Amino acid sequence: MIRKSSVIYCTLMLCCAALVAGAQETKNVAANTDDEVLRVNTRVVFLDALVKDKRTKSAVTDLRPEDFEVLADGRRRDVSYFAREGDRGRRPLALTLVFDLQRHGAGRYLRRTEILEAMAAELSQLRPEDEVAVVVLNAGGVDGKREWLSRFTRSRAQLATALSIVPTLVAAGAAGGDADGISQVTLTAENPEQMKTQLEDVGQTPAGAKGEADEVEEIVDKDGNKITRILKPDGTVVVQRVNKDGSTTADVTGASDLPGVTRDLARLVAKERPNSQAAVVLVTDGIVPIFYAERDYVESKMLRSNVIFSALVTDMKTGFKFLMPIARPLGNLVGLSIAGSAQHLAKRTGGEAVKVRRASDYAAGLRKIIGNLNARYALGFTLAEDETDDGRLHPLEVKVRARDAKGKARKLEVKARGGYFLPKGKNEGGKMKDAAEATKGASVN
Repeated sequence: MIRKSSVIYCTLMLCCAALVAGAQETKNVAANTDDEVLRVNTRVVFLDALVKDKRTKSAVTDLRPEDFEVLADGRRRDVSYFAREGDRGRRPLALTLVFDLQRHGAGRYLRRTEILEAMAAELSQLRPEDEVAVVVLNAGGVDGKREWLSRFTRSRAQLATALSIVPTLVAAGAAGGDADGISQVTLTAENPEQMKTQLEDVGQTPAGAKGEADEVEEIVDKDGNKITRILKPDGTVVVQRVNKDGSTTADVTGASDLPGVTRDLARLVAKERPNSQAAVVLVTDGIVPIFYAERDYVESKMLRSNVIFSALVTDMKTGFKFLMPIARPLGNLVGLSIAGSAQHLAKRTGGEAVKVRRASDYAAGLRKIIGNLNARYALGFTLAEDETDDGRLHPLEVKVRARDAKGKARKLEVKARGGYFLPKGKNEGGKMKDAAEATKGASVN
């Protein structure tokens, strides 16, 4: 049921599930007899859900709040906020196109100017308030190199110019391998202090990135172990585990620059586009060599920021197809995902992986993804005061039950993100923080 409070509902329609994915409302009520203030904190988990007809695969846009069932940690939650396509105040898109320019992968198709022109024409059909950014990976054949060709802009001419540059950035030479930058080392130490010393020389701040600090995130895995995940300014990912005897291990990886793009995007959206619906579309051949530690980081950041990840997946080279049955198991032995990470991230964040083959498929695939982004429902449920940050990923599931005009159950399928993280909601004394303080540096996801 929709909460009847008009104040809260209007706030939703104006902010429409801000991409900080958290909302807190503080009401100050002064008593008649003294200056005591009562603070009421409302924290909401927001998510987007795409519902399709199982038979036609078309988006379903006529559902009501009571048709949805949201399960968090296996427990049913009342839908307290609801919005859909066409509602006033619907969030604009903040879409980031990421092109993987590996010359033996998607890059061999992205040399074709007609593909980029068709995609630019498709983007010109966006709503005036929608914005797009353009990023390229492995530009000029340099592994791990990323360039933002355009930050978020509403200018369709600027987007067309950015896309026209893409073919020129695909390496034409034959020198160098596509996986030269893949590496992982495991460090061991008797205690965390010794490990800190070993990590001092890891991931030094590169030229041009002065002022950037390590991004540190503490999580709890499914076995209850505390893990510290560190993203260095140069994109190096460090996953540190402290064992029961105090000994410490750290996996240091630097295979893919997707973590760097994810960090940039999360910061950019939180700072400049908090009231937009953030989404990523990666153009790839499906081969994304990335260590699982890095992929877990990307997934975690996107779930925290409520970013929907989708992909346009081109055909991989025939030789790679034959190698996959051998390469996948070998990669798994060293904790490396050779292919399939784009599809994994799309599933976990509620996005889509669309197969493209012909030149015309790229624009059509982009049109499909954008259309389904706009057709999503914005849902929200309220957290209890005692639900505070425990560092864990909490399972999230959305179910839909609706009937047609004849009273028969409709066969529907739903895509939504598979989990969320709670905010830090208590102070040292165990009481809820003030709303302004609780939102500082953290968000409800």
